[in-house]
Amino acid sequence: MSLVAMEKENGMNKLRCPHCGIKLGNFLYADACPHCHEELKHNTRPMIPTPKKNPKKARSWPVRIFFKIVRLVES
Repeated sequence: MSLVAMEKENGMNKLRCPHCGIKLGNFLYADACPHCHEELKHNTRPMIPTPKKNPKKARSWPVRIFFKIVRLVES
C-alpha cells in the first residue's frame, strides 16, 4: 500500500495541507498550516471531557479492605 493511499484512507495527519498543498513536514500534527495559516480540520477534533468520578459512590469490598490494610500498615 503506497503512502498516498494510506493518507487517503487515514483521515488524520495528512502529509500536505488541503488548502495550499505545501508539505507539512515537522508540522504534521499542527492545528494550522504554517504557510497559509488555515485551520487543518483533520488534525483538530473536539475535546471529550473525561467522566467525573463520584466521591460519594460506595467502593467495592476488595477496595475497602485494601485501603483498611494500607491504613493499618501506615499507622
